[in-house]
Amino acid sequence: MVPQGNDPFGPERYGESFADVYDEWYDDVSDAEATAAFISRFGPSQRVLELGVGTGRLSLKIAASGHFVVGVDASVSMLERFRSADRSWAVGADMAVLPVRSESFDTVLVATNTLFNLHSEHGQQACLDESRRALRLGGRLIVEAMIPADPDPALDAMVTTRSIDVDTAVLTATIRDVDEQQITGQHIEFSNAGVRMRPWKIRYATLAQLDAMAAKAGFRLGQRTADWDGAAITDNSGNAVSVYVAV
Repeated sequence: MVPQGNDPFGPERYGESFADVYDEWYDDVSDAEATAAFISRFGPSQRVLELGVGTGRLSLKIAASGHFVVGVDASVSMLERFRSADRSWAVGADMAVLPVRSESFDTVLVATNTLFNLHSEHGQQACLDESRRALRLGGRLIVEAMIPADPDPALDAMVTTRSIDVDTAVLTATIRDVDEQQITGQHIEFSNAGVRMRPWKIRYATLAQLDAMAAKAGFRLGQRTADWDGAAITDNSGNAVSVYVAV
C-alpha cells in the first residue's frame, strides 16, 4: 500500500509534484546504461530491488540486461507513468518499510539521491535497515548520492534559473539548514497556464555518515567510485557511488 502521509515534503509528495515532468526534466540526470552495466559486473541474472523506481528509467535498462527487477516507489502518479506496459514489478510502498521477503534479493539500488528524499536520519537508517533485511548474505546495497559541499553562507539561500523557453520559465529557490543537513526547495514554473509550485526537500549526509548508517544496518563498504564508469573519488568529486556488502 502506498503511504498517504501528511508531510508536505514526504517522498510520495515529491512524486506527485514531479511525475508529469520527470521524464522530460530528468531523463539524462544519470547514465541508465552505465548503471545497468555497473550492476552486471557483479554477476548475471541477479535479483535487483530498486528503491524510488519512479517511471522505470533505470529499472527497464537493468531488466534488459538480464536481471529480475522489482521497483518500489511511494508515488502513485510516478507508477502510473511507468514506462513499461507491464507494471506488475513496480510496487507502491514506502522504501523505509519494504513489502518484500527477507533475504530475497542480490542487489538493492538506491540511485540519484533517492535516499536523501527521506529527510531525517531516522528515515534513512530505517531504509538501510530494510535494505539489509531484503538482501541475502553477501548481497550488495548500491547508493548513488551527492557529496555535500562545504559550508558556505552564499549557498544557504539561493534563487537560480533552471530553464527558459518561449512560453515557460522555471526558477529554483532553495534554503539550506546546515545544522539539520537539510535543503528545502521549490521549482517555480511560470507558463501561460499560470504558476506551478513543485516543492522538494532532502536531508543530505556525508560519506562518513553514510558509512556509519550502513555499518549500523549490517553492511561494510566494499568499494566507492565517483560515477557508474568507475572513476576514482577526488577532492573535486560531487557525487559518489557506494557499494556496501551485507555481512
